[in-house]
Amino acid sequence: MTKGFAFTIHYIGLTIISPEQFGKEWANYHVLTYLAAFTVVASLPSIAGSSYWKSSVQTFLLLGFVVAIALSHVVHGWLGGVLESWRIFLPSAAVFFFIIVNVTSIRKLKIVTLTAVASCMFVAVEALCGYYAGYQGELFVLQNNLYSPHDDVIGQLMRIRGAGFLSDPNDFAQILLICLPLAFIAWRRGRPIANFFVVLVPVLILLWTTYLTHSRGGLIALAAVALMAARKKLGTPVSAALASVFILGMLALDFTGGRGISAADGADRLEAWANGLEMFKSAPLFGIGFNGFTDYHEITAHNSFVLCLAELGLLGSTLWVAMLVTTTTNLNRIISGQKKRQSKRFLGLLELFETGYINHAGARERNSIPLESARTGEVLPAEVTVKATKSELRIEPAHVPIVPPYWMIAMRLALVAFMTTSWFLSRSYTTTMYLVLGLAAATIALQRRPDKTHDEGHWIFSTLSIEVMVIILIYGLVRLRH
Repeated sequence: MTKGFAFTIHYIGLTIISPEQFGKEWANYHVLTYLAAFTVVASLPSIAGSSYWKSSVQTFLLLGFVVAIALSHVVHGWLGGVLESWRIFLPSAAVFFFIIVNVTSIRKLKIVTLTAVASCMFVAVEALCGYYAGYQGELFVLQNNLYSPHDDVIGQLMRIRGAGFLSDPNDFAQILLICLPLAFIAWRRGRPIANFFVVLVPVLILLWTTYLTHSRGGLIALAAVALMAARKKLGTPVSAALASVFILGMLALDFTGGRGISAADGADRLEAWANGLEMFKSAPLFGIGFNGFTDYHEITAHNSFVLCLAELGLLGSTLWVAMLVTTTTNLNRIISGQKKRQSKRFLGLLELFETGYINHAGARERNSIPLESARTGEVLPAEVTVKATKSELRIEPAHVPIVPPYWMIAMRLALVAFMTTSWFLSRSYTTTMYLVLGLAAATIALQRRPDKTHDEGHWIFSTLSIEVMVIILIYGLVRLRH
């Protein structure tokens, strides 16, 4: 284990747990800042020696995004805003860079993923102790007023939360939902007792903690994750119907704590979207400036895309959408490829010898066929070469896919959880996004050849198309409201 990877684990764990929970004075010690500096220095050998991070288009998109944040202030003549914006954003972006640079094996990927899950579990247990036993109750429990239609206070709602960047219950629900599928990376076939205690019990704790956040976006995201997880087995129509029933059932169980999810309850949110579109019109290319939304409107955008569009304009929002698009499409492509390989699994050695016989007869000179590993049962690609003048059969192993298929699916579900919750939250710059992006990008880089580019620019058209459709959708919702 390299020093850079060891520092990365500590940085991620401490960021999620947050030094602030140990006392407000810890904020003055800048522990995470010093730890990030040590991690950068320790990661220099990996930056120089590893080629995985160079193969990830997300790395360069994020670098462009950092530049877009700076330009959002430069074009308005505020040079001092560049350093202030980077001070706010770079600790979140660092999580992505540390992961993509230092996670260079499947073992490291498993360790860093489960570190994030374990850190969330630690905070969840603390928060449950605060909710039920009063342990640091003011830190881990938020008292929200409940209002009648006439704006009269009719009660209070206790909502569970974390510390630091997770001090909002909605943020806490978001990262808990991301960790739900990631927890299954610890699953081991044929180990029912270990799976019960290592996977199922933590998942139940995460689910119950998510319930106690009473997050409306969390409810919808949980339904979306369940829909995606069941779609392969049940089909899209049946999964969608069950997801709808699930939402209705959770509402009946008071998942949101009496807080509605109707259009009327989201009136302030739609008003914020409308103002975000007006900000975008006033500065369409570079935006009004990073972290400037609340200077023009009383509340934040309550939508990560709208926030990015208003503050960073087309440049920043396109890069932001591109990071999600490239990650999602690459995961989908790899998962589809794994399914195709699995469908050919039973060809095995029979096809090898049949193809070798045809080659020896002079029909073909070179073939690529699947071999099956006796140890893992996975289909291993190989190049079979037979020279015309000899009856010699030479097998050259090709790039072996080393990430288990269900890990890929877990990463995709985590990404779905983030994207669903980000539709209701202004979390374009927070650590949560760059944590899940870093894990997914590292997974993709490990799965494919690090020296081979797969994107070939196709993501540009997909990104622009999706961005235009989302703008039209938001504009349509705002117009319907007014």
